[in-house]
Amino acid sequence: MPVTRVFVETGELTPPFDTFHPFEEQSKNHEKRVWFNGRSPPFKDVADTEFFPSLSQPEAISAMTAARPEAMLVFGTRKLNKSVIDVCPSAAFNIHTGNPEQYRGLDAHLWAIYHRDFEALSVAMQRLATELDRGDMLGMENVILKPGMRLFQLRAAGTEAAVELSRRILASLQHDHALESRPLQTVGRYYSFMPSVLKELCIKRFEKFTSRL
Repeated sequence: MPVTRVFVETGELTPPFDTFHPFEEQSKNHEKRVWFNGRSPPFKDVADTEFFPSLSQPEAISAMTAARPEAMLVFGTRKLNKSVIDVCPSAAFNIHTGNPEQYRGLDAHLWAIYHRDFEALSVAMQRLATELDRGDMLGMENVILKPGMRLFQLRAAGTEAAVELSRRILASLQHDHALESRPLQTVGRYYSFMPSVLKELCIKRFEKFTSRL
């Protein structure tokens, strides 16, 4: 199923405390090297792209409706209203970089590492819901951890797991297979931004764990 349109939400939440850590720049540079030969390609290299402060605003809804999508895949946006789901009600999906039955919200992988819960390093595809990360589950994929892996490499590994999961589910949809989903067995705790000082702790805990794989 080809990507035909990309809609980017430019507005973002701003935490009232410092969240930046240098490993995040390392993550961006690592991803450029492994996927794009050191470049940073724009979305328009993938498909026609439109930008909106909020994907829930009427102009964005109109643009998405005009695109007549067979499926919608949402990642990294703020909370979306029902008008977005109604654009493609049977095939509007959310990618969550974490296990929503344990860790909902932001920085889910980092919060799992903070709690030394390395088995929760996974990605999930859910039906898009108006409540954050509360949609029915379509599937989950474990993030592959390698011996000696550094924390700045984790986001790329998580993205690759999300791509594989998305391909599998969208291929099933394209071949007219019924997509089975189930409600969350438990609703994970909602987490917000992780402060910078805790990210330093996550580096130590993650790299100590991967050094023993």
